[in-house]
Amino acid sequence: MFDKLFLEISSACNLSCSFCPPTSRRPEFMERERFEFLLTRLSGFGDHLYFHVKGEPLLHPALGTFLAIAGELGFAVTLTTNGTLLGQQAKVLFGAPALRKLSVSLHSQVGLEALGEYWGGLTTFLDLHRVRPEFPLSLRLWNQVGGRLPAATGRLWELLVERYPALAQLDPGEKLPPGLRLDEDVYLNPANQFEWPALRRPAPPSMESTRTPPEAGRAVEGSCHGLRTQLGILVDGTVVPCCLDGEGAIRLGNLLEQPLDEILARARARAIRLGFQRHRIVEELCQSCGYRKRFDRTPAARD
Repeated sequence: MFDKLFLEISSACNLSCSFCPPTSRRPEFMERERFEFLLTRLSGFGDHLYFHVKGEPLLHPALGTFLAIAGELGFAVTLTTNGTLLGQQAKVLFGAPALRKLSVSLHSQVGLEALGEYWGGLTTFLDLHRVRPEFPLSLRLWNQVGGRLPAATGRLWELLVERYPALAQLDPGEKLPPGLRLDEDVYLNPANQFEWPALRRPAPPSMESTRTPPEAGRAVEGSCHGLRTQLGILVDGTVVPCCLDGEGAIRLGNLLEQPLDEILARARARAIRLGFQRHRIVEELCQSCGYRKRFDRTPAARD
């Protein structure tokens, strides 16, 4: 059982954020037939879906249908969005019993001139949520190292304070708490930005998912939750260890072609999982990941 199953319903996005590396994969929207088939293959491996790896899930024209299908099959869904389409999808979101949590990445707007229009749409949605707090709503912001907000968030912070005056007691130049309750089931969640993993050179398209795992001598110390508490499935069915492998660099297999238990039994998947259990990172992509450093044991790595 996995705590988090990242199922990418679309690789398309309507923004190009500086903190999110673009994908070289073509924009694609998952079809309903594929979605239903993948859910049958995920059944029994976890009950909490996230509708993204890359892409903006609120762009998907069948979002409401997908949420309904997931709920009927016993899954709960978390959505992470840049927030630009909340008004357009409000009826869908407030009418989806399967929606367990909605996270809005406010940092998608840091430094952008069109903040006023974005904030107007967001506040309208927040007003609706105040009347119908049917799911927890997390407003997310990237910190600088040390827990302080970067200067570019200045106007965004001012708008937050205008709506939630209690925030005025805090100094965004100082370390902020990781979770601040703003309203009923509405939270501000600052978190340190991290470096996305990237290979020094792209993986060859022909690389077999069953290839021999890297030699033990190439492993480095560290751990992560990939293949232990989470895994990802790209829009084409490719299985990857976690939500940060947006290019499918670690292709473990394809869920459209093979059951998940068989994919997880392959040598490469076993080596990754066993390595993390032994605090050894065997994959080059994982070695470059800034997010996994928060799980390292050394104080320097955690800072």
